[in-house]
Amino acid sequence: MQEISVTIYGPESIIYQGKVKAITSVNEKGDFDILPLHSNFISIVKDFVILHERQGSKKEYKLNRGVLRLVNNQVSIFVGLEGIQS
Repeated sequence: MQEISVTIYGPESIIYQGKVKAITSVNEKGDFDILPLHSNFISIVKDFVILHERQGSKKEYKLNRGVLRLVNNQVSIFVGLEGIQS
């Protein structure tokens, strides 16, 4: 099974690091999903990021705004000073 490597960076530390089956979030165009082998992508995200984990569970992180960058099946999410709540 293909997976996506994800790292969520907070202002002072890494909030999450691991591999997931899919990612769901929101940008100015609406909700979107990222699946394994998605084309390279960068976007400002808002409201939330949901990580769909391998074992079927989900982790949802609420956020005001962040930058999501996907390159070669590796996602980096940078969350600003406004913070994140898990």
